[in-house]
Amino acid sequence: MVGNFSKIVSHSFGRHSHWQGRSGQSYDLISENLDQFALQDADLCLLTKGNHVLWVGATRELVADPASRVRFRLALDSADRVFRLLNPLAQAERLSTIWDLEGAEPLPDAQAA
Repeated sequence: MVGNFSKIVSHSFGRHSHWQGRSGQSYDLISENLDQFALQDADLCLLTKGNHVLWVGATRELVADPASRVRFRLALDSADRVFRLLNPLAQAERLSTIWDLEGAEPLPDAQAA
């Protein structure tokens, strides 16, 4: 119960944003404070600089993929924003969603907010 409550609290302070992946699929994201965000095992995060996605993943990618660790460190050094995917993913969708979000861009209504 405590874990779910902390997720709800942290999401209530972020700003919702809608991004479109390479495939054309729309994703609901929540912005988080870059200085205070923490990766979690299953939640996908996007590190961005402006509208350019630098890294997508979670702790699973950092543990399992050395190349992802390198990209994460580089992204963390230059990122100015972080977003978390609002909807949980099935394991089967995880890799395709990461690929899709690596080429994502904010939808026009997200920039007007």
